[in-house]
Amino acid sequence: MPRVADRRVKIELLRAAEAVFSERGLAGARVEDITGRAGVSKGAFYLHFKSKEDCFQQIVEGFVARLASCTEPPENLHDGALCSIEVILERLREHHVAVLEFCWQNRSLLRMMLAGGGGAPYAYLIDEFATRVGGRTERWLRDGIAIGLYRPDLDPVLAAAVLSGGYERLVRELIQQDKRPDLLAWCTQVHRLFQDGMLTPEARAIRDRPVTNEVPAAKAG
Repeated sequence: MPRVADRRVKIELLRAAEAVFSERGLAGARVEDITGRAGVSKGAFYLHFKSKEDCFQQIVEGFVARLASCTEPPENLHDGALCSIEVILERLREHHVAVLEFCWQNRSLLRMMLAGGGGAPYAYLIDEFATRVGGRTERWLRDGIAIGLYRPDLDPVLAAAVLSGGYERLVRELIQQDKRPDLLAWCTQVHRLFQDGMLTPEARAIRDRPVTNEVPAAKAG
């Protein structure tokens, strides 16, 4: 009776394979290394994957799908009027910190995909993802212009290209770090750079108004 694929075994193999690929690269990894780490036989490996290249492609496809979900902007990002500019910008910063955290946690795989080491045959997946992100960013900018957040003369297509390219370089810099940087500080500085060129004067004024914790004095009876 033929053996049947086991979802739990496949998950263990994928986890083991990701670790082995991260350590040795696609060319240097062996099926024996993967099965040894997963604690299963070579037969079990070939029951679930055609080859180590097939295994790696499934890892990359799964990662890109998770990355796409992670980078989806919050649904409530642009709800509210200009008076809630602080809330909108804070939501955006929190979202970008979460995306960078995801990239940091998966930096070994990202290094393979973006800087070589076996990911080149699957670079088209990253290119397709970048195209989707660019289109999403363009729509987000158009929404921001419509609610008075960004300058009306801003070119959404050009701005989306600049923003997408800037964040790609930021991720490439992040995954080369030896220690986890202060991601909140990174996003705060990057947002400031971009916002100064994109926000309307009214939005900048709201962003920059001083914060006070003073309690209003009680009115005289």
